[in-house]
Amino acid sequence: VDNSTVKKTSPPTSYAACKNKSKHLLVEQEMQSLTQHTEKCQWYVGEYDRHKAEKILLQKNIDETFLVRDCSKKSKAEPYVLVVYYGRRVYNIKVRFLEESQQYALGTGLRGESKFNSVEEIIDFYKSVPITLIDGKDQSGNHREQCYLTHPFKSR
Repeated sequence: VDNSTVKKTSPPTSYAACKNKSKHLLVEQEMQSLTQHTEKCQWYVGEYDRHKAEKILLQKNIDETFLVRDCSKKSKAEPYVLVVYYGRRVYNIKVRFLEESQQYALGTGLRGESKFNSVEEIIDFYKSVPITLIDGKDQSGNHREQCYLTHPFKSR
């Protein structure tokens, strides 16, 4: 007897049904599906404030541990914050949503930026490419650490 359970996949949403709706509604739906996708990831902790996120990473005390939380001023343009623990410090890096290209980017965007189609893509990319951590308190901007996103913080 085959005891393996077969996962039932839900049928893809019919786009024909959406054709009559305005583009704005489609964008809203895309945003919802992108958000829902992010929320399934174990490193996404939701509505943690900066203090709570920093506290749990400091307690964990493992370099290259990271999580993604909602931005405290959650908006379409800045939905999330990537929080990374490295060298006994916690770094908060904004995740921005670029409306014109429907993509995500990290940081302030002052230096040339890499663009990604999802938050997962950002995480996957920085598992193999070092991310540059800039200390916001360092006025000179000289203090830069590099690390990988190695240990996802499991919120559940």
